[in-house]
Amino acid sequence: MKFSKSLILYTAATALLMASGAMAAGDVAKGKKIAKKCKSCHTLNKGGKNRLGPNLFNILGKPAGAVKGYKYSKALKASGITWDETTFTDFVAKPKKVVKGTKMSFRGIKKAPQRADLLAYFNTLRSVAAGPSSAGNVADGKIVAAKHCIVCHTFEKGGKMVFGPNLFDMYGKPAGVIKGYDYSDALARSGLTWNDKNLIGFLANPEQFLKGTKARFPGLKTAKQKADILAYMKTLK
Repeated sequence: MKFSKSLILYTAATALLMASGAMAAGDVAKGKKIAKKCKSCHTLNKGGKNRLGPNLFNILGKPAGAVKGYKYSKALKASGITWDETTFTDFVAKPKKVVKGTKMSFRGIKKAPQRADLLAYFNTLRSVAAGPSSAGNVADGKIVAAKHCIVCHTFEKGGKMVFGPNLFDMYGKPAGVIKGYDYSDALARSGLTWNDKNLIGFLANPEQFLKGTKARFPGLKTAKQKADILAYMKTLK
């Protein structure tokens, strides 16, 4: 009865999210292609040099005008913008309209789906913190898994398929290889390996990270939850 009640609540919440458009997302692979337009002026890799524009690795969630060593326009430095989903997509649509006086000469990306794709790709351009201060707690991760994942997955060795595949010993493995589970084409063809970066990106927002996935989980919102469940999944060997 408890399982059935949880399933009903989960399904209802998912339906509400989908109806509201909360799970609409861009395509990372398409976004990577669109990002080629950015490379005329920017580098996108970690530690990349500033060029005509600043390096853009790991800018989401950061204040505008904060990349060290780059000489920004006064307009951008004074804008007070933080690069979140809204400000990022608005800016790449019409840079000069959003920040009058910006040095950006780029005319903008006119199509909303392309902006969503670019945002999805930029969400992958992040550092995965390491070290004792960011290490997850295994016990807490087990609690997170029990709360958020067991409606659709089993975690024990030899566990059955539920709505999603069994997740025992999946860390470090290629995505889409659990025998007997019918994966989405998107996941089966993704070429992903479940390492720290990809697991954290997927757990944060599955549909945004991998458009077309069957996963209807809205995502873990806090960095601690993601670090904890990552630590727990690494023990499942």
